Amino acid sequence: MWEEENKKAVDLFQKGKLFEALESAKSALKIAEKELGPEHPGVARCLNNLAEINRSQGKLQEALPLWERSLEIRQKFLGPKHPEVALAYNNLGGAYFELEMLNKAEAALRKAFRVIEESIGAETPIMATCLNNLASVNRAMGRFPAAKPYYEKVIYLQEKLRGSSSLEVGVALNDLAGLFESLERYSESEPLYRRALAIAEEHYGPYHQNVSSSLNNLATVLVGVGQYQEAEGLLLRAHDITEKNFGLGNPVTNDSFENLANFYQGIDRPDEADRMRQKAKNSCAS
Repeated sequence: MWEEENKKAVDLFQKGKLFEALESAKSALKIAEKELGPEHPGVARCLNNLAEINRSQGKLQEALPLWERSLEIRQKFLGPKHPEVALAYNNLGGAYFELEMLNKAEAALRKAFRVIEESIGAETPIMATCLNNLASVNRAMGRFPAAKPYYEKVIYLQEKLRGSSSLEVGVALNDLAGLFESLERYSESEPLYRRALAIAEEHYGPYHQNVSSSLNNLATVLVGVGQYQEAEGLLLRAHDITEKNFGLGNPVTNDSFENLANFYQGIDRPDEADRMRQKAKNSCAS
């Protein structure tokens, strides 16, 4: 009975019916506790699903104790080195990170890393996720040199697991490029952003908003190395995509106009900057 209700919750969640999914997940947990007892792995699964649904609704404070209890049950019933314990640590670490509890996040993710390595394997998708989480935590703590090798390992793993031109590789390249950009190491950031852009174009086509974002990323680092002419072309193309996708008068399109205005202001072309800002005003008035 609990398994049916739990599956129903998952199905509803995958269909985006979050309120119905939440109610089914609560029901599944209650039934599982009654049928299996409060410390059974089935209860841990229900807790994990309920936590994930709460998280998707931005209710991290409600999700956190559910993940903590799920981990406790799995450790007690399955042992400290079981794959489900690794997944529980990884989920918990992600929740701590989103709540800006960075020391707790790092501790949980380090435990996840060790259990994943021993029970699941070092070259697995969950390891890539864990490494990416560790990179994000270290970056958020300002420990950029520590974050770099994690990002590099994620790129290596995603290339091996999914192929060198996969979307997952594109995301990983963007993450490492963003790290270099934040350190103003633009010459190292540039080839990573170029490769990420090529992957985005291959998968999404020329007019997807993710391509616009990639164009903006690359333009930013080109400005950093003084390649203003190419940067301008990329920014104009990014704006063209955004305007096609959102239309004039949309806040996203206006932000794109402002981005162009700031670029022109920064390279001492104030007339062009004023023209972009005027276009934004005119589009809102029409």
